Amino acid sequence: MWLCLSHFYLTKIITKLLNQYIMLSQQQIQQLKSNQQSVMLEYRIERYQYLGILKEYQLHPPSIVNSLDYTKLNQYQVFLFKRVLHGLNVYTPDKQKQLNWEKKRRISKVWKRGQKVINAWKQTICNKKASAYLKKTFKHSPLAQYIANIPAEETLDDYINTFSFKDLGIKYEDVILKFMSVGLLPNNFFTIKPNPNQQKFKT
Repeated sequence: MWLCLSHFYLTKIITKLLNQYIMLSQQQIQQLKSNQQSVMLEYRIERYQYLGILKEYQLHPPSIVNSLDYTKLNQYQVFLFKRVLHGLNVYTPDKQKQLNWEKKRRISKVWKRGQKVINAWKQTICNKKASAYLKKTFKHSPLAQYIANIPAEETLDDYINTFSFKDLGIKYEDVILKFMSVGLLPNNFFTIKPNPNQQKFKT
């Protein structure tokens, strides 16, 4: 009988300890998740600040903008984005033939503006990288420090930056925010519904 009671109480104690351990572990997991989310948020804010798109990011609800994923956009959103990025090439050859002259002109105008924005943006990012390198590598060179202190936003319209998005660590999600910040994509881009005629578009 005593053995049975001892076993009963021992089991009860072990169960209680295990429950406390499990609860503690869950709390720890939640804390780790919270810490991870905080670190990711800080990294995102720092990154967007560096890329010059933090203001646009802050205009949108966190629940929407923090879940921005190019691969999860609907086809119409992808089409609108690619039309700014690629111009008339977003359409099939047959569809291009069906577009009237005025619409082609508008599409080309927006595309050219988009290319100008991208070119200046790439230059700015390259300037920041170059300035950081000069400041770190040539600390005692007055000339290098002078060049490094030239504002990164000073760009040249007649210079074409040939670095790719990948070279500069730019993602399509970043480009979307950049286009939105300059009015090349609408403010409601994140909530745009699929277009019933989207099957006519080349994506």
